[in-house]
Amino acid sequence: MRKILVVGTLLLVIFVAVFRQRIFLRDPLGKVERNGVAVDGARLFINFSNDVLVEEPGTERRYLVQGWSGVPGVPQILGCVQGLVCWTDADHAAVYPLDGRGAGAKAVMSAKEVTFADETGAQVRVQLR
Repeated sequence: MRKILVVGTLLLVIFVAVFRQRIFLRDPLGKVERNGVAVDGARLFINFSNDVLVEEPGTERRYLVQGWSGVPGVPQILGCVQGLVCWTDADHAAVYPLDGRGAGAKAVMSAKEVTFADETGAQVRVQLR
């Protein structure tokens, strides 16, 4: 039994190391604001390179901002375990741009904060912990 647990743990560690760009873990201390007002119940996920995935409660809205492109969008393929972890189809996940063309304003990203405009023009500010 012990060997099975050790091998399983080792396989899990290898899997996470290989797919670290695709796996988004929940950040329970992060905050989301829309036009300066806190969004209660919003779930925030980050991956190894601080790409940000935001889920808003009750609206089925999901926003993905990746550092390599800076274009905020809706992920085309996304799998999630409710409230714990999400994963995308590729390291550079395909997104539907919020403006429909991908020519809109890019997100402003730093190590602790991400700011972008959503599809309605509202300013969304994400604070990472």
